Amino acid sequence: MRFAQMVCASSQNIGDDIQSIAAACTLPRVDLCIDRERLDAVEGPDPVCTIMNAWFMHTRHWPPSEFLCPVFVGFHVSRGSEGLIAGHAQYLKRFEPIGTRDKGTAEFLNSLGVRAEVTYCLSLTFPSRMKVPVNGKVIIVDANDIPIPRALHRNVVRLSHAVPGMRDATKLHYARDLIEFYRDTASLVITTRLHCALPCIGMGIPVVFFGNPADYRTRIVSDIGGTIYNKALLERNVVGRTIGKLFDHVEWSPRPLDVSPVRERLLHALSTRMDAVYR
Repeated sequence: MRFAQMVCASSQNIGDDIQSIAAACTLPRVDLCIDRERLDAVEGPDPVCTIMNAWFMHTRHWPPSEFLCPVFVGFHVSRGSEGLIAGHAQYLKRFEPIGTRDKGTAEFLNSLGVRAEVTYCLSLTFPSRMKVPVNGKVIIVDANDIPIPRALHRNVVRLSHAVPGMRDATKLHYARDLIEFYRDTASLVITTRLHCALPCIGMGIPVVFFGNPADYRTRIVSDIGGTIYNKALLERNVVGRTIGKLFDHVEWSPRPLDVSPVRERLLHALSTRMDAVYR
């Protein structure tokens, strides 16, 4: 058995690499890397085990190769890929129950007759940080259009998860450095990026997350006890100059979430499925 870290060469979102690192940290070892968008190209003769903790998918290369032993934890199906996935429901039935990243994906698979359960995303399993940084930074990630209180303007660092043109190996190195930077530096993270919010929540960092509360892709934040502030509503009211009440409803000094029960269930679900692969 070979163990593979799944990467996405075509992605310009470092959040995909953060998910990749989270999954790789749970493997016994990493023997090779395989492209999320070309799992049908995995070659034998030895089987290759990988964890399907990711967003599927940009291309039409599905289902995966017969040499791939997939471990379905944190599996997310995008709206644009539902037809492709539905056309190969029998493939997924071979690996039931499918562990999904979100309730929307689980409901979709169940509608196909594929047994699924919500496991959430492995980016929640990064270890909790041991200490809070002295003189920590307020880190704003892809949320520059979100107005923040004046008191937070001191010690602000602004970042983006968009990394156009970055090579695969460089992206993975940068993603590791970014995870450590959040862990060691952030007193608060304000973001619109799901895979900034989830790893930071997992590491015990206070997070203010802006998104669409109705979007099944990001609703995982509220499912684990966090708050999703409606980004679109806030932006519309900024234009209309009626931001006051909405702005005041944002908790700008949130407590860190304790997601240890979620982490334990995630790791148990992963362990159970890995055992099945070994059998």
